[in-house]
Amino acid sequence: MRRFGLQCVRFGSVDSKIKEWVAALTALLACVSACAGDEALNAESHFRDHVATIFSQRCLSCHGSESPEGDFSLHDASSFFAEGHVDSGDADASHLMELITPKDGRAEMPQDADPLSPADLNAIRQWIDEGAIWPADVVLQEASVNDFDWWSYQPMVQPEVPIVSDPWATSPIDRFILRKLNEEGLKPNPPADRRELIRRLTFDLIGLPPTPEEVADFVSDPDPLAYEKLVDRLLDSKHYGERWARHWLDVVKYADSNGYDKDKLRPNAWPYRDYVIRSLNQDKPYARFVREQIAGDVLYPGDPDGIAALGFIAAGPWDFIGHVEVSESKQDGKVARNLDRDDMVSGALNTFCSVAVQCARCHNHKFDPITQEQYYGLQAVFSALDRADRAFDIQPETAEQREILNARLGQLITQRNELEQRIQSAGGAELIDLMEQIESLRSKSEAVSYPEYGYHSELASTPDSEKWVEVQLDAEVSASRIILRPCNDNYNNIGAGFGFPLRFKIESADDAGVWTTIADKTGADFPNPQHDAVEFAVSGQRVRRVRVTATRLAERKADYIFALAELQIMVGDDHVGVGAKVIAKDSIEAPVRWRRQNLTDNKWPEESEAETLQSLAEAEQRRKEILCAVTTPEMTRQLKDISTEETVVRQKLDELPPQQVVYAAATDFTPQGNFKPTGGIPREVFVLHRGEVSLPGEKAVPGVIPLANSDRWQFDSELDESQRRVQLAEWLTDRQHPLVWRSIVNRMWQYHFGEGIVATPNDFGRMGAEPTHPKLLDWLAVEFRDGGQSWKRLHRLIVTSNTYKQSSAMHPEHSAIDGGNRFLWRANRRRLSAEEIRDSVLAVSGVLDHRMGGPGYYLFELEKTAHSPHFQYHKFDPAKKESHRRSVYRFIARSQPNPFLTTLDCADSSQSTPRRNETLTSLQALSLMNNKFSLAMAKEFAKRLISERPDLPAQVELAFELLVQRKPSDAEASELMAYAQDYGLENMCRILFNLSEFVFVD
Repeated sequence: MRRFGLQCVRFGSVDSKIKEWVAALTALLACVSACAGDEALNAESHFRDHVATIFSQRCLSCHGSESPEGDFSLHDASSFFAEGHVDSGDADASHLMELITPKDGRAEMPQDADPLSPADLNAIRQWIDEGAIWPADVVLQEASVNDFDWWSYQPMVQPEVPIVSDPWATSPIDRFILRKLNEEGLKPNPPADRRELIRRLTFDLIGLPPTPEEVADFVSDPDPLAYEKLVDRLLDSKHYGERWARHWLDVVKYADSNGYDKDKLRPNAWPYRDYVIRSLNQDKPYARFVREQIAGDVLYPGDPDGIAALGFIAAGPWDFIGHVEVSESKQDGKVARNLDRDDMVSGALNTFCSVAVQCARCHNHKFDPITQEQYYGLQAVFSALDRADRAFDIQPETAEQREILNARLGQLITQRNELEQRIQSAGGAELIDLMEQIESLRSKSEAVSYPEYGYHSELASTPDSEKWVEVQLDAEVSASRIILRPCNDNYNNIGAGFGFPLRFKIESADDAGVWTTIADKTGADFPNPQHDAVEFAVSGQRVRRVRVTATRLAERKADYIFALAELQIMVGDDHVGVGAKVIAKDSIEAPVRWRRQNLTDNKWPEESEAETLQSLAEAEQRRKEILCAVTTPEMTRQLKDISTEETVVRQKLDELPPQQVVYAAATDFTPQGNFKPTGGIPREVFVLHRGEVSLPGEKAVPGVIPLANSDRWQFDSELDESQRRVQLAEWLTDRQHPLVWRSIVNRMWQYHFGEGIVATPNDFGRMGAEPTHPKLLDWLAVEFRDGGQSWKRLHRLIVTSNTYKQSSAMHPEHSAIDGGNRFLWRANRRRLSAEEIRDSVLAVSGVLDHRMGGPGYYLFELEKTAHSPHFQYHKFDPAKKESHRRSVYRFIARSQPNPFLTTLDCADSSQSTPRRNETLTSLQALSLMNNKFSLAMAKEFAKRLISERPDLPAQVELAFELLVQRKPSDAEASELMAYAQDYGLENMCRILFNLSEFVFVD
């Protein structure tokens, strides 16, 4: 401009052309300025619409305004740019991009989370390259705890089914799907052929391949309802529950061992697995299914499912060391129990509500309306519970009878206690003092008594029966004293001096076998020493053997015995006979109390201990005398009647069928170390600052999470343990609960189509995905809830839709619009799950054992050690017939999962797996080819082919029909026959196990 102005002055005139030039240039500059303004506006919009959302959702939980991690805050522009992580205009030079860009699949940020998606990375890169404009008015905020303005919290109202004219849309599902396809410029695929349909449907519903006969029948069936009949047959199969239980068990983290360091076995976890299978086969209404797993023991007393279902609460990992080896009063013990309750809370809310409530353990949820108070209120619901073995009756009538008998037994015990209390009251102050004395002495006697009492002869019918016991040293010694220690037995108040002989003699022998009498007390009765040791001097005599012979025995109870606690052979102050060999004429050998070798184990009651036992015996004898004096004949009769009936009741209880045991939520169980039951009394739960047990805040009130601002979410704090769970169960199954009904239909949709209407089945919050078809989701949820809550009815709705029956064929134009098939313009091809592959190999090989239920079978050799079990998979022989059952029944170890199934993307049982990974790796092909299981099954498969078909061409044809449900082409048959002739039929079978057509379903 300045140069142009000088030119005008120089020429001294303003030509019309120059005027036009000036006008044009001015307009151009104005346009440039306007464009720059538009670009700035576009950059601001890009930040508001994209970058701010990414920062809020993926970064703000750690880098918010309060105590941000690394002192790096994303709260506003000034705090963000202060650290110099962004070089405006140059994304490549910005440290932020270095932090968030994945290397080898991992990125430094977000920490401990999945990396940002390529789209998110590109959005941030574009923002930085365009100047990193952060509008001054944009301040990122964490979600408000009162913000319920999110799709999953909205009340469910069944929407109207769209009206479409296309005849393809024969069901409500099709109409919702077709409307969305039309909006996106897509069209549905044509239907799959019948072979593809029966294969898809059979694997989806029962997890096994259809037989060649089933395929042939269906393909050739002219009945227009042939497909519907197939659906009904498969849903009625017992294998339906086995297939769909696997999905449920993935979500609830079921396994047969504890996990953590010691990974102890859970031999009684399997009844919960069988409960799930049974419930699905029975098509149990979903509300009942939920209620049983939270509070079945309270809501359905006497029903065995009400106990077995509580395996749900105990299904996840459990810290043996933190519970058994560490006291609950210690810091580590508190941490273990806090984490255990966290697993119970997250298990319930993730599974039934698809809510990541565990995010509120350390702080209010960053994105969803869940506070720490609400989270710890849920912990308080489970605060009396532990995980332990719990007995229950299989038959309801047995449970009812047991309940009646136990109730009567309780009444009798109460009556007896009340009567004994009346009798004791009649005994006055002396009896009260005696009772206190006896309690104190019993406590002392328990603390000082050894379980090894000593040597005890067999019983004799007369006192003059001779008994002897002898100690044999390894070498001759020069002894100074022989000491006899009397027994003290507090059983039945026998007391001190038990079994000490009235008449006896002591003899010794040297190396030459010459016997010498040390003491002869056979002439008169020897006074019972009670608790005093009896010593005899030897004066340096050479001793190799010492024998005590009893010639008159002590009376026991209408019979006679000889007993000693210890025989000491002393050299100076040393007892040289410790551990020496003991022989005897006879011995009762009832360890640990009585046995020969106890005579030289260096254990006997000290004098003070013996005095305690003697005092206890005397006090109990005096108590007995007082009670006899104050007990009236009527009282005696009543006590006898109570005792008689109590014996009868206990006998009837013993005669009932034995109970089954399930590893489940429990409040009453046998203590183990520091692991002790609460007896149903809730533990105190506090709101923990930053989730630290060392920083307790206010006491938590039991409750749930609100679903709207007006919800009352806290329970009565005085509710007992069982009623807290009942309240939770009723909240979960409320007909208006928007999360529960949406969650379960989304899960079922996912298992049929490969992805849910909501792609994050465990998280319906703001960090999760939004539904692709929200109205269809609500229509299905209400239809399921109000249609009897039948799993099988919902299956029928889904699999009979034309949406489900589409082919999986690709369409380039449609792929360009919706490459991920989010809108279901085709069927999704899927790889069989690990269990489906193993079960299918067993099935086609002809060895699949269809037995249902019971303890899990091992696919390993179990090596038990003091610390933890070792699961030796490499030592297991897969040819063992007991292992040829469906994979859902296998014993699942958390710490050492099955290598073969893990390679095929089996679920990790230590975490909730709502959706399996589906990978393609060379290890999978190598495993299917060379794993010992594949080798064993190839051998069985070859045997089957030989037994069922006479020649190689027919065998190859049958192999194809069994594996992929079709005949081979001429080229395939020719190539396989040539291979079998060169390398054998077994090796051909190994090749067939690797067919993509076998492990993938169209």
